[in-house]
Amino acid sequence: MRYRSSRTLVFHNDGAEFVACNFLTKAVFECSPDLLDFLRAVAEWSDRAAIRDQAPGHSEDELDETLAALVEMSALVVEGSELEMREDAFRQHWKWGVPAALMHFCVQDPDYMSLNEAEDLQRAALASDGEIELYSLNSGQGDVISLSAEPSGNSLLELMARRRTQRHGLTKAVSLHALSEALFAGLGITGTARNSVVTLPLSMTPSGGARNPYEAYVFVKAVDGLAPGIYHYSAFEHSLAKISDASPPLADLVGGQEWADTMPCMIVLVAHMDRSMWKYSDANAYRVVLIEAGHIGQNIMLSATAHGMTACPTAALSHTRIGELVGLRNPAHAPIYALTLGYPDVA
Repeated sequence: MRYRSSRTLVFHNDGAEFVACNFLTKAVFECSPDLLDFLRAVAEWSDRAAIRDQAPGHSEDELDETLAALVEMSALVVEGSELEMREDAFRQHWKWGVPAALMHFCVQDPDYMSLNEAEDLQRAALASDGEIELYSLNSGQGDVISLSAEPSGNSLLELMARRRTQRHGLTKAVSLHALSEALFAGLGITGTARNSVVTLPLSMTPSGGARNPYEAYVFVKAVDGLAPGIYHYSAFEHSLAKISDASPPLADLVGGQEWADTMPCMIVLVAHMDRSMWKYSDANAYRVVLIEAGHIGQNIMLSATAHGMTACPTAALSHTRIGELVGLRNPAHAPIYALTLGYPDVA
């Protein structure tokens, strides 16, 4: 068996402590100067005998315990292990550097709070800091020009004004037509354009560099004309293809939020960031990819509103579980946003 130090470690000074973080596993541990020197010494594959030379004064049992502990905290990687494969995939596919990777991977699969825990946290913030201002006013700023507050017969503004997030749905199935329009509104391709290098798809929402980095997967419980399961939406073909018969509870995919289980289907937006990486080496493009999920989600929500439905957005995702269900293998492919579709239970 051979070991080497992990290649996805970052280090920072936390006051009196020097702390390491493996951003692929989210493992965080104190890193002493001796441990740092040791990790540098085993930067390449080393067998136990070579490592024994780096750790004099330890018994055989102590060395085994130390190696096991370092592997457990993702400081060391075992040759042929899952972590080695994850590191290799990261180094092959991720093009936006360590700072963007640190944020991207460390926010995946968090431990989400229950509703009661979140409300208790808000009460504590209110008690300690008071209520924070949620909007700014122009009153007292000198010349203030009042604008019309009513849609004034503008059908688009009237539709937007009706949009509401209702997190409890009826058992009524969604029509395939309504789902089709929601998907097209968010991701549909309306044509192509040619620049000096390649042909680019033109979509229903703006996309940085026309890279169109999102794919959509639909988790179906009750949609007229569709059997329960998981479907991939092809924006270019405007079609659905069933990829799995699995029908997991929707709450399991969105951090345990129980309201999701009252909804008949859910659209999950998966970013293929390598499409943007192909053109943009600047990690600022990572931010652009995230912004685009909002563009797509808003169109889906407005389409749902037009059909008398609610589309409930959430970024509280169970990233690994979703990735397993839809077959994600590339670390530059990741679930970013989800929207449940259903008819609101407003009783």
